[in-house]
Parts: sequence; C-alpha cells; structure tokens
Amino acid sequence: MSCLSSCELASWFRGLYGDSTPKGIIFDCDGVVIDSRDANISYYNFLRDFLGLPHLTMEQETFVQAATVNQAIDAIVPKPLRPLLRDAARHISYEKDILPRISCYPGLHDALRLCKSAGIRTGMATNRSDGMEKLLTQCRLHGFFDPIVLASDVPHPKPAPDGALLICSRWGARPSQLLFIGDSISDKGAADSAGIPFLSFQTQGLAEHAIADFATLSAAFKSLTSPAMQHFTACK
Repeated sequence: MSCLSSCELASWFRGLYGDSTPKGIIFDCDGVVIDSRDANISYYNFLRDFLGLPHLTMEQETFVQAATVNQAIDAIVPKPLRPLLRDAARHISYEKDILPRISCYPGLHDALRLCKSAGIRTGMATNRSDGMEKLLTQCRLHGFFDPIVLASDVPHPKPAPDGALLICSRWGARPSQLLFIGDSISDKGAADSAGIPFLSFQTQGLAEHAIADFATLSAAFKSLTSPAMQHFTACK
C-alpha cells in the first residue's frame, strides 16, 4: 500500500467529517511529532554498554521505540542486572548525550500553525513519562499541544485507549470527530479502541490510510479550508 496524496487524504477526510476537517488531532510523540529513534536507541545502548551487554538488535530497536520506559527495560535488561541501572543512568547526561539527537519532522510546525489558524485542536498522547518540558523547548513546541497526556497520567498507557479518551473528554468531542496520527501498533490499538479514525505516519502497512510527511497533511487541510476549494473532489 502506498502513502496517500494530499488529494486522496482530503477525500478521505470528506468521507469522515463532511466538507470539513477533524475537530481535533491527537498526535503520538516519538516517531510522529519528534524523530527520536536515534536518541532512544542511543540511550538504551549507553545503558547496555555500561552493563556489558551488546547493542540492541533491529527487533529490539523497533520495540523500544513504541514502548514505555518500564516496558523497554523489562524487555532489554535481564532482571539480575536491573539493580545496576541507577549507576548506569548516572553516567548519561540527557541534555548532552540524548537531547541533541532529537528533532522535529519537517513540516510539523507549518502543519501545527495551520491547525491553529483553522481552529483544529491539537493534543498529544504519549507513552513517555517524563522529560517533556525539555523536549518541548528543544523542538520549539510550547503552546501547540493541549492537553499532553503522558503514560503516568492514565491508568493504562497505549495501546489502551485511556489517554485518547481523556483528550476526547477534555475537548468535549466525540471520538468520531477526531483524528489520531501515530506510527506504531500501540498507537493504532489506542485509536481503534477509542473509536478514533487513525492515520499512519511514515509506517506503511500499519493502517489502511498513511501519509509520508506533514506537507501532505497541510495540503489536504488547505484544500478543505480554502473557500475556493470547498467542493473540489477530483485530483488533477
């Protein structure tokens, strides 16, 4: 399955929301809002170096990118070595070793500004449990997401729908009026369980509908919010 063009995405939106846009968008964080793969893998490899373990396999890299910290540690650190993790973490400077490896995906800020101007609310549901303030500052994202729901804010993290449903409640919106953009099976599980339409970001094969970049999302929204394009239905 190929990623959608902006016209195809706009057509899908029309089917979901009429000649309009979603009332709000719930974004995953890692792998959607921010490109943190290198940072996350480096962090866990730093820990494994200290513990005398080999670097993560490709399968482990994929898992830790979508997991909570506790889930990742349970999967990649043998139980007898976990008491040493506190000492291992002391040898890592988050601001020096990890944060500089994190960046936003191209076109994200343009898409967020477009959402704000069009009255589309934007929130975040993430399996992160801390470090969000520094991340928002690093990526110039303060003021764009409200609310931001961390794994520690709900009884059950993704793939449970708790975070997504909490955002629905805060916004006073029905799940069918919203859109969830994610890149992992835990994101899709949360969206599906909550009844929120799901759009896969840069992960073909995860869902029926996928986009390759934020420029596609912005172009689709422009075609729906521009008066001259309201009834444009065919790709040229």
